[in-house]
Amino acid sequence: MNKWMKNVHIHPLLWGVIGVCLLTGTFLPLLLAFTVIVVHESGHVLAAHALGWRVKKVVLLPFGGVAEVDEHGNRPLREELLVVLAGPLQHLWLFAAAWLAHEGGILSSGLYESFWDINMAILLFNLLPVYPLDGGKLLMLLFSAAKPFLSAFRLVILCSACLLFCLQMTVFFFFPFHLQAWALFFYLGWTLWRAWKEKRYAFMRFLLERHYGNKGAAGFLKPLTAPSEEPVMNVLERFQRNAKHIVYVTEGGKKQGRLDENELLYAYFSEKKTDSRLKDLLPVD
Repeated sequence: MNKWMKNVHIHPLLWGVIGVCLLTGTFLPLLLAFTVIVVHESGHVLAAHALGWRVKKVVLLPFGGVAEVDEHGNRPLREELLVVLAGPLQHLWLFAAAWLAHEGGILSSGLYESFWDINMAILLFNLLPVYPLDGGKLLMLLFSAAKPFLSAFRLVILCSACLLFCLQMTVFFFFPFHLQAWALFFYLGWTLWRAWKEKRYAFMRFLLERHYGNKGAAGFLKPLTAPSEEPVMNVLERFQRNAKHIVYVTEGGKKQGRLDENELLYAYFSEKKTDSRLKDLLPVD
């Protein structure tokens, strides 16, 4: 328990909200929201631990939290789907528990309505398809099922940025002085900017995890075809999560040989052949 608590961090944005609530005397709504947030993130963490994932830390935010893991996109899609959904699913039993407590006379009508509104707001906000919210992670899983990891990561950031811009415009025209909304938009915008800036770093972690074998079993085999002059990195950028790749090397439209994905990863990371082309990795007759 102590080890788990050491990995829990409160984001400065949440500390700011706590300060405002204390000054304005709205501590009870904050306590209700904090309870919902902790239960939500506990769902993610428990599901990750049950599947053998390595959880680095959990950051609590005013609208939810972020559980950082060391898997880097190499676990089976169904596992990540379970981990992502484990957070939103906690809200369902919270609704049921609040209803039972209200019917049993434990919760007053006012407190029950406040809890219902807060629980629903946090659930719906986290399901927005904006990365790194749960909805954004579900969008990433959808793109990853059909596209290479790097392409899917770029696409989810771009789609998230477009939706975030639309939300910002809506708030600007209808709720221009909603300070909490602007604070959340600022955080999400900053997170998206940092994710875009570090997309190559995320991609390299994905490849490294793949290279060292820290991944689940491949879901399917996806052959790749590339000319012999193709740089190794260009082919690595076509690697898709949950797939095993065999690379068929061609020259002049004719097959020259084949390379297993492990051969490309070993050449790039272990042998430091970062500037090599596919023909350099083919065995010499």
